[in-house]
Amino acid sequence: MAEFCLECWNKIIGTQKPDGKFLFSRVPDLCEGCGEWKPVIIRLKMRYFAKEWIRERLRDVSE
Repeated sequence: MAEFCLECWNKIIGTQKPDGKFLFSRVPDLCEGCGEWKPVIIRLKMRYFAKEWIRERLRDVSE
């Protein structure tokens, strides 16, 4: 799996996602975007994943 720091992730996706949405590595790891040793994104936090999933379901129901 690719490992990116928050800054590189935002550049790739083209957004300004807040860092509170992600879980980061505890130890610095090599970012595949910038090549620097930084905490990298491990995964999306479950509460944000659940919130997005519910939002999508409510949007489908309202349409």
